[in-house]
Parts: sequence; C-alpha cells; structure tokens
Amino acid sequence: MSRIPVSLDPFLPRALNQRWEGALGADELPRVHAAALEGGPLLVRLTLRIVRGALGETRIQGTIDGEIGQQCQRCLQPMLWKCSLRPDVVVVAPGGTPPEVGDDQDVLELGADGQLRPAEFVEDEILLALPLAPRHESCGTGLPREFEAGPAGRAADSPFAILGKLKDRH
Repeated sequence: MSRIPVSLDPFLPRALNQRWEGALGADELPRVHAAALEGGPLLVRLTLRIVRGALGETRIQGTIDGEIGQQCQRCLQPMLWKCSLRPDVVVVAPGGTPPEVGDDQDVLELGADGQLRPAEFVEDEILLALPLAPRHESCGTGLPREFEAGPAGRAADSPFAILGKLKDRH
C-alpha cells in the first residue's frame, strides 16, 4: 500500500495489483470543492487498485468514502452529504473502447498522454454521484402539502375547450 500518485501509466506491469490509499481535500478536488457548500466540510478517503479483469482488461477498483457540505434544497440550511462509492471501471487507452468490453461496463478512456490521474478519476466519480437537489432525510416531514387534489368527481375542462370558449367571445 502506498500514497496516491499524481499520475501513472495503468498499463505498466508495475502498476498492476498496486494499492493506493489516502485522503483528498478541497485542494486536490477543485471541481468538487466548487460544487460543495462554501465553508462546508469536504474530505474524501479512498482506496484504489489496478487489477486485470477476466478478459485481460485493465480495471480500476476501489472505495471512495466522503463527506461533502451541501445546501438542502428544501429548507436551504447546510447539510452533510455522505458518499460511499465502489467504482469498478475498465481503463482503456486513447482511441476507443475495445470490442471485448461490453456496453454495460463503466469505461474510463485515458487522455492523449495515456496517464491515469487518480484525483481526477475520484472527482469524476463523486460529481456523477452528487444529488441534483440535496435534501435532509427528515426535511419537510411536518410541513403541510403545497398542492392538494381538487374536489373528487369534478371533470376538468380541456384546455382546448377553454380556448374555444375564449375564441367564441371575440
């Protein structure tokens, strides 16, 4: 087990079965920091390793656990979003996905330099998992409903019928 490298070539034999463990903060995750609540917590702990898959493909697997400050979209108060991700991604060289990789597989195509940047990979995984509208689990349970159904049995007028009535008036 070693510290998380800044970048590496995942296809080199020495990268296979290596395990990296560590923590990343706001400085290493600028895009997650931009999406987080200003002044809120942002700490991500991770373990990553590169393995060879059943078909000989190179895969990156691991765990990403973190706590990211968000703003509840219901009450607009700060909240803590906890993520627990288990990525299992096929790593492919620049230029396309090999045919043996199925459509149901998550794929990470490396950039033109062929380098894997673990912090960028972790950042992408977190951004994909961030909720679009974060909300406290218990937020709003005691609030009255904003919209109530109309009286039962009343037939609603068709919007076209209403337009027809307006047209007949003029």
